[in-house]
Amino acid sequence: MPLLAGIDCGTSFTKSVVLLDENGLPRILGKGRTRSGVRVDEAATIALQEALEHAGIKRSRLEYIATTGFGRYGVSFRDIQVTEITTAARGAHFAIPQTTAILDIGGQCTRAIGITETGRVKIFKSNDKCAAGSGMFIQRAAKYLEVPLEDVGELSLRATHPQPISSVCAVLAESEIINHVSAGITVQDILRGIHESLADRAGALLKRVEMKDQLTLIGGVARQAGIARALEDRLKVKVNIPEDCDFVCALGAALLGLKRLASKRSAVVAAAREYAN
Repeated sequence: MPLLAGIDCGTSFTKSVVLLDENGLPRILGKGRTRSGVRVDEAATIALQEALEHAGIKRSRLEYIATTGFGRYGVSFRDIQVTEITTAARGAHFAIPQTTAILDIGGQCTRAIGITETGRVKIFKSNDKCAAGSGMFIQRAAKYLEVPLEDVGELSLRATHPQPISSVCAVLAESEIINHVSAGITVQDILRGIHESLADRAGALLKRVEMKDQLTLIGGVARQAGIARALEDRLKVKVNIPEDCDFVCALGAALLGLKRLASKRSAVVAAAREYAN
């Protein structure tokens, strides 16, 4: 029963999972997370160590390590690196097998991914690299509004008259927020306006990947109930959120690492048989 690790080196956080394959049935044993930074290798090490401690196993027992995310090349101890598009598809399909469309609102960009029934990427689209279309905008708005990030989702649900944020530029969007505050608009209505703005922009991407009647939302922003409600209201779809929504890419990396490890073992066995004959 092989033990593997997947590490997602994101722009805001680095996440890791330790995976055990029990006769073809993968299971997460441990998870770890830390803030990302310029020291990618160090952040990956910290996240992995936390996952190992959570799992109660030693690092020496790991047979394979797969990395993904923007910093995936910076992890010196990786066995393989995989793009976050592929790992998102594989992880989301494992968590919610019926999914065919995925939305990942990350710190720097938002991605819409259409996948096949087997979890392979069919098509994907990303937004322009602007904070107004990503989770970073929510963080900056929460800081300005003096609201803890973990409270944003619930506050958004309490809105009675959401105020739209129409600007596609982060700087201009922040100016809109300042104007709303000056006009006496409540924090709840402003936050819901931000979520609806993100939902509208995500909808434009999702149309291009042939989303049907269901959507799987992954990433840290998926923990904000307000964004899920905004997506359902604006796009008229059912939004599915995996239990470990922000670890989906790390999980996908570990699953793809498991596949690569199995291929390597098969190749070794085949070579041994050929040599014996």
